[in-house]
Amino acid sequence: MKSIKRIALVSAISASLVAIMGGAANASMSAGPDSVYVAYEKPGFAGQTQVISECGVTNLRYRGSYKWYGAGQSGRMHNQINARGRVHFELPTKGNAQQKTVVGWKSIFKVC
Repeated sequence: MKSIKRIALVSAISASLVAIMGGAANASMSAGPDSVYVAYEKPGFAGQTQVISECGVTNLRYRGSYKWYGAGQSGRMHNQINARGRVHFELPTKGNAQQKTVVGWKSIFKVC
């Protein structure tokens, strides 16, 4: 009888830990809004778009113009693909930025 109680207690503790860890993961996943970079195909914010909100390196498909919506993460802009070479410009963690003319950047490293 003692071993059955022990198994029940261990099961209850394990279930509680799983619930707590799952809640912590969800909290970190939804910690708030993310900064977003929108690349436009043409100057003047026209044409097709590429919306980048994920962290890390992303190569830009369009370089006609851009809008940046800073909400906690910065964006490091590179003139080479795969974020190679030096950082040519860093978009702010808070606040917005935009340019309605062509940009030379070929990739972004979004810092999270």
